[in-house]
Amino acid sequence: MLQKHNSDAQLDIAMGGRALLTPLTGIGQYASHLAREFVQRGHNVRFFYGTHWSASREAGGTSPSAEVMGARSWRTVVAGNAKRFARRFVPGIYRFMPHVEQYRFDSGIRRQRAPQVYHDPNFIPFRFRGPTVITAHDVSWVRYPEYHPAPRLALLRANFPRALERAERVIVVSDFVRDELLACFPVAREKIRVVHNGVSTRFRPHSSETTRDVLARHGLVHGQYFAAVGTLEPRKNLTTALAAHARLPAKVRCKFPLTLIGVEGWLTDSLHAALEHGLREGFVRKLGYVSDDELPLLIAGALAVVYPSVYEGFGLPVVEAMASGVPVLCSTAQALREVAGEAAIMRDADDVEGFTDAMQALIDDGALRERLIAAGSARARCFSWQRTADETLAIYRQIIA
Repeated sequence: MLQKHNSDAQLDIAMGGRALLTPLTGIGQYASHLAREFVQRGHNVRFFYGTHWSASREAGGTSPSAEVMGARSWRTVVAGNAKRFARRFVPGIYRFMPHVEQYRFDSGIRRQRAPQVYHDPNFIPFRFRGPTVITAHDVSWVRYPEYHPAPRLALLRANFPRALERAERVIVVSDFVRDELLACFPVAREKIRVVHNGVSTRFRPHSSETTRDVLARHGLVHGQYFAAVGTLEPRKNLTTALAAHARLPAKVRCKFPLTLIGVEGWLTDSLHAALEHGLREGFVRKLGYVSDDELPLLIAGALAVVYPSVYEGFGLPVVEAMASGVPVLCSTAQALREVAGEAAIMRDADDVEGFTDAMQALIDDGALRERLIAAGSARARCFSWQRTADETLAIYRQIIA
């Protein structure tokens, strides 16, 4: 029988760690920040990476493991490399890998004390004989299947409906995602809990002196570039940002280049074609994936963050920009309206001319920038990973009590 726990009792938590095997994008950041907060509160956290488990405390000691606190073990690095290799070179990997991973999951559960709750932060959990929580970050694969690789679509279509049935609780990162789940799936409303994402304290205003070295490495000048942050994939709608920026006068776009910051994603042939001219002429920069140390400085150094996404579940870069004291120009996607409130300039995702006009206004109008910075800073204070962790722990305690 499961024991009851008070609000201060230590919990044994299992978490899915597959999103941590690749460079940390939104879901990986979510899982990493949650685990860090849990460990700092004294809870035991174990990640399952698909090939192996890791513990939150080294050799029975009192300090969190390197993996939970940011560094990656050699086993995790190897697992990540194997995952990327298999996806690229092994046909049909999505069909048989879930069976292998489930076996490894069960083996790890049997060898150690069973966790009191299992939380998979990446949509689809493994089978677990105990309280299970999943996080659904959006349903873009339902609304915009053309924006996703076919194997991922097949995996989600085959497994996500069952995941909703098995989970005791389904965490969603915005009211918008809750409404989307209810519209797209026969899930019980009482299962769903809205827990907004947080923003790391690493994202804060930085002076030009603080950002100088990092920006110099990338050929950028503080306050003289637009940053577009996020994985390079169709849903982020970077072609609108490129087309809007290209409409600026030549001297302006060369002085204020559009700088793409994010890991290479999928279905990007048309994006790369659109990038060619700007990259060649120098008014577009493509930095690729940058480290967690560099990203806050690159955001804080921008004139503004441009985020024309067609569809979002939350929009973490928007909050990170606001916390960094940087104006935000984004689309009118429903989740972005929920997260940004009145603290951003918003245009329809396909309104190229509107994005151009807003970019020019951000360059010309210092008072506009200051109003957006003040409003954004106030809005960003509504979000923290501490609050996300507190609300998530409350959900765990509810289902194991």
